[in-house]
Amino acid sequence: MTENEILVIADEVLTRHLAASGYERAELRAGYDHDDDPALLFTAHFKLGSEAAGGAESSAAHVALRMTLLEKGEERFPYLRFIYADDFAGDENDEDDEIEWDEEEDA
Repeated sequence: MTENEILVIADEVLTRHLAASGYERAELRAGYDHDDDPALLFTAHFKLGSEAAGGAESSAAHVALRMTLLEKGEERFPYLRFIYADDFAGDENDEDDEIEWDEEEDA
């Protein structure tokens, strides 16, 4: 699957599970996990004023993402992190700046 196809699937799944928590969009970077296995590194962005997604809600979204991708033939494990716009409100950086996965943060 292409990264664009994967991102479309991820956006559909995350919207279905996290829209009530203010989910806005996802970003994807193909990378490697702590064992140097290929992985999908997703960042889910949430709207300004959104409350943090609950543990059950975020876990359900992650499981649904993994299962949907597996059903489509994608074997790389998806890692998911959440970024809330409020975390960066008033920051000198523009909120549209891309927040990168660091090598140390790679799953």
